Amino acid sequence: MILASLNETLENIADIVNKCLGPLGSDGFTFNTIRDFLIQICATIILFVVVRFFFWKPITNILEARRKNMDEQLEEAMQMKKDNAKLQLELDRQMSEAKEQIKELMDKAQKESNLLREEIINQAQKEARERLANLEVELEQEKSKYEKQIKKEIVDIAFLAASKIVSKEVDREKYLDAVDDLLKEAKE
Repeated sequence: MILASLNETLENIADIVNKCLGPLGSDGFTFNTIRDFLIQICATIILFVVVRFFFWKPITNILEARRKNMDEQLEEAMQMKKDNAKLQLELDRQMSEAKEQIKELMDKAQKESNLLREEIINQAQKEARERLANLEVELEQEKSKYEKQIKKEIVDIAFLAASKIVSKEVDREKYLDAVDDLLKEAKE
């Protein structure tokens, strides 16, 4: 069975070859066959010559122009790639410089704000010390004023009391010196 189907396949192939090759397959070489063969060779040579002289240069020129165009485009693409790489490097450099500048500005602003804060604190402390000193001076002045006022009232009261007790004339300056001495001793 397998052998019969293989035989049929081989016969089909032989028929196709005979149809394609024509009379060469079965009858051998005849005058018509040689003539057809020579015509085929001449036609092939003529076709080759026509293609060579009329179409070869334009086709090769077109192919060469296309190759040059492709080479130029490839060169342009390579150049653009190099330019893009350079641009990327430049952008990266500028970005790092910008980041550095921002960091420097931030540091500078931080330092300036710290200096300003310390200056404000120092100014406030100075004003507080000045106010405290002024208050102390005012307090001393008030104290001195009240002491003088109290001293005067004491002297006046003592003088009145002494003048009533002593009927004779008393020297006011001597009396004031004596009271000052008494007050000094009382403070000590």
